[in-house]
Amino acid sequence: MKEYYLKKADENLPELIYEKIRIASEARELFRGDSIVLDLGDYYVGRFSFVLGYKDMYLDAPVRLCIKFCETKEEIDTDFSTYHGALCASWLQEEIINIDMIGEYKMLRRYAARYIKISVVYTPRILTLSDFVFTSETSADVSSVEKLEIDDLELCLIDKVARNTLKNCMHRVFEDGPKRDRRLWASDFRLQALTNHYTFKNSALVRRCLYLFAAADRSEDGFLPAYLYENPNFFSGTWYLRDFALNYVNALSDYYMHIGDSETFLDIYPVVKEMMEAFAAEIDENGILVTEKQGNIFIDWQGELKKTASLQGVYLYTLEKLSSALARLGHEDAELYNSRYESAKTAALRHLYNANENNFANAYDEYQVNIHSVVWMILGGVVSGEGAWEMLLRVMNDEKCPKIVTPYMNHYLVEAMMKLGKEKEAMEHIKSFWGLMVKQGADAFYEVFVPGHPEVSPYLDPMINSMCHAWSCTPSYFIRKQAQGHL
Repeated sequence: MKEYYLKKADENLPELIYEKIRIASEARELFRGDSIVLDLGDYYVGRFSFVLGYKDMYLDAPVRLCIKFCETKEEIDTDFSTYHGALCASWLQEEIINIDMIGEYKMLRRYAARYIKISVVYTPRILTLSDFVFTSETSADVSSVEKLEIDDLELCLIDKVARNTLKNCMHRVFEDGPKRDRRLWASDFRLQALTNHYTFKNSALVRRCLYLFAAADRSEDGFLPAYLYENPNFFSGTWYLRDFALNYVNALSDYYMHIGDSETFLDIYPVVKEMMEAFAAEIDENGILVTEKQGNIFIDWQGELKKTASLQGVYLYTLEKLSSALARLGHEDAELYNSRYESAKTAALRHLYNANENNFANAYDEYQVNIHSVVWMILGGVVSGEGAWEMLLRVMNDEKCPKIVTPYMNHYLVEAMMKLGKEKEAMEHIKSFWGLMVKQGADAFYEVFVPGHPEVSPYLDPMINSMCHAWSCTPSYFIRKQAQGHL
């Protein structure tokens, strides 16, 4: 089946759309130590070219340039040599190039940037640079997006930046970030696909990613990897996150419910069913999903977080979505997953809910109270109504609770608000969180954002953080879904 799934994935390989952004054509005269900064006018992903010339005398030695591609204005003057993070420094977009001859020079690598800084390291005499062209590439058709018919200008601007975020992460697959990683992650993909359904409507790209994951190698205990590579060759990832595996199932259910493509759903369902049996095997004697170690669960980039209750919520959320999709199909397995949903919800109330304190402090999570578990218990249907809303507000305002770190988890916070019927409050949260990034000058939404704490990085240095990241694109999903009256 692997080869079959890969073939189906290739049948849905998208064509890339290119656009030439001509930054400037006039020649800039530069000597050793000089530098210039080019502004693309927006955030783009693509390839850069320029023309090297001379002023009075031919350049009789190679020219050495340092070219830096910057996602934000702040990055222009950042000294990359001071980087001390946990990820490889080669992700930082800075190139030292030697050019032997005058004429057009095309840089081969793909970059993600709003600004380009060019510094002259060595030159025998005055040189000229001109005809700067950045050729953007994406598989998102911007012309296919319907006009957003709302009067709220702030939400319109947030929607614009969110769409730009998604556009720049859509290539041969839904990439997580165009500067760093550039791979297909299951949980990022699920949120990208949701937003794509309401914006670019590239269902073929969603289909391609679903088939690619279906072809991936599973762990010894039966789980799909959290990520994979597909270019130049297909390669399964080696990290198996339980919530990411569940979100792959959610992505398939979402796809069917939005597109109605039963053929693709049923094609891939055997992979999903085998994996859901692997989840059933991890249910303990109390009915709680317990994985071997906390490192198999993501939930959020929050190092203090205890995650069992959150994972139970993701599991419930997935069971409900999968059983609904199967019920729409008239499939006999709908009742199986509905039954598991009811059992897992009863177990959560019995063993994860703390009635005395009216929260989810429990032995599994060492009695930690956190926002994440409340969000996922709401989304999993364990608590509802005004009582759930009061609980959510209480933990959000409790300074001792571990805070949400990523736009990814903020998406699920907004979704929980929506589920409780708090549409106004959800939109206000979008404005206060994503809107703050816009006010701070964001052209795309960030991988990690903690208001007032720009130093936060899961990789020990914010220099390596992605400033255009897939899981941050979902304001467009909420804003457009509400505008269409679907919330």
